[in-house]
Amino acid sequence: MQLDTSREANYLIKSNTGIYTFRWNVRADNKHYQPKLSLRTRNYLKALQSASALALRISAISNPSIDEVKAVYYEFSGKQKRETKTLISIDMENLLSELSIKSRKEYLSCWNSFLDSLSTKTLSVTSINQTNIDGWKETQTCSDTTLKKKLKLLSSCFKKASVDVDSEWLKMKANKQPVRPRRAFTDKEVTLILNKTKHYCDGVTESQNEQWKYYLPRIALLTGCRLNELAQLRVEDIHFTNEPYLSINTDSEDKKLKNATSYREIPITHHLKELLLPLLKNKEVSERLFPDLPFNESNGYTNTPSKWFSKLCREDLKLKNVSFHSFRHYVITKLFNHGVKEELIGTLMGHSVGKLTTGKVYMSGFTYTLKLTILLILNCR
Repeated sequence: MQLDTSREANYLIKSNTGIYTFRWNVRADNKHYQPKLSLRTRNYLKALQSASALALRISAISNPSIDEVKAVYYEFSGKQKRETKTLISIDMENLLSELSIKSRKEYLSCWNSFLDSLSTKTLSVTSINQTNIDGWKETQTCSDTTLKKKLKLLSSCFKKASVDVDSEWLKMKANKQPVRPRRAFTDKEVTLILNKTKHYCDGVTESQNEQWKYYLPRIALLTGCRLNELAQLRVEDIHFTNEPYLSINTDSEDKKLKNATSYREIPITHHLKELLLPLLKNKEVSERLFPDLPFNESNGYTNTPSKWFSKLCREDLKLKNVSFHSFRHYVITKLFNHGVKEELIGTLMGHSVGKLTTGKVYMSGFTYTLKLTILLILNCR
């Protein structure tokens, strides 16, 4: 059956601008009223569809009052607004304002990556489906563990924005191929990296601001420190006393450490001292060792070196399943292979180690001389 669009329904009114409005006759107190509702469309068929739905809803009410008709209008308007509201129009940052800076950035990063994956930027909050979610999943190159976390973040974003999605869409599919974890470098790979980065300390003008590319890998090889622990170091953290040591701390506001066991003092070997002395030259006590690394509220000073180093390994050296953290794995593996006890390695690396009935054991009683002797096993040549 075809609709005759030449005759418009009598409960539809068309304005001078072509917008359709719904009206309904109500008699109350011996008077006639016509409460109206804009349908926000110039399309007659679409207007007729909405008007028919409204008419059926009101007709189901016996002798509807003006207030009852307006209640139907109000309910319809809310639904209409939701149907026209786009995902991209949601002020997610404001919805997340009560979270910490780091948490807020994690949520926003996840939400924005989802919006970027959409084929259309005008998708409404009521039009989202499983295909949209699956399409976003395919753009994620992270491990299953990280994707699972991101799915939880995305789910929370939908809830905060009052966007209804099926929980099944946000579940992980079984992956028969386990994701390979980051591994330790091999001796050959370490040599490749050292050779590839040695020119960043040649004093040439264009490499002055990139000396961290030379120093960070080498200090990591001599200490086993995490990237953030090294990137945030200051001159005052290096102590050339009778028993020289490197202090890993949070003595300034821009510093952060993983946990309580990360706070430690690492003996400085003669190899490390030779490496550090040129880096300290002409720097004030309060200066950072690597002032050219930009700061980020959520990740400290690690963003730039982490991305650069991953690209170096992946694209230039064609290495797989490695990151800057692979230096730490390399050092720990090397110490284990030399027969160093787990407790001593844990003390040097800032790890909680061992398992007893009380849980994790924290070891801190090893002498400076013993720790220094162990670190002499390491080199960056």
